Amino acid sequence: MAEELVLNRIKSSAVRAATGMGWEAWLERLDAAGAEQWDHKQIVAWLEREHPEISGWWRQGVTVGYEKARGKRVLGETADTGFQVGVRKTLPLERDAAWRLVVEHPERWLGEGAVSFEKGARYELGGGYGGRVCGEIRVVKPGDRLRMTWHPDAFEAPATLQITLSSVKTGTTVGVHVEKLAGEEAREAVRAHFRAVLEELATAS
Repeated sequence: MAEELVLNRIKSSAVRAATGMGWEAWLERLDAAGAEQWDHKQIVAWLEREHPEISGWWRQGVTVGYEKARGKRVLGETADTGFQVGVRKTLPLERDAAWRLVVEHPERWLGEGAVSFEKGARYELGGGYGGRVCGEIRVVKPGDRLRMTWHPDAFEAPATLQITLSSVKTGTTVGVHVEKLAGEEAREAVRAHFRAVLEELATAS
């Protein structure tokens, strides 16, 4: 008996029960439509137009499964946020102290200069990710989370940077998550950069 095809962690039988076709049939149908040359949004739009009986959730599921089967999606890439990466480090600090370290010393992780960590505030700093970096503060939850656009000179378009804090027995875990990166090379460079940043924060603590 042939092994059942599984894509995006979904069995072919589950896809067939929900959409009327299994993975093999969907791959053949999408190939015939020319989907191998389309981006994620184009595939979803085609499914919405040609198969309106399928729910939005299953349109996304079929699209991601097809992309993985045809090698259109790689590690670290998502449909909505491009390439992304996350790194974490536990600091031997209480949560409030870790928050102060982050917001009172942006030069240690964001760039050199003054930053107003208030929603809607814009910043432009030097020495961040190898040069000038600018962006806008989007979310501020004291002691918990910062979210902002992050646009180093080296990037054609801004990324999204998020810092999160969570309490653990040994201190506070600081997480850095970056979305909307241009590709795998940028992803690995940003990973290395923020690993070094978190090591510096750990030393400073």
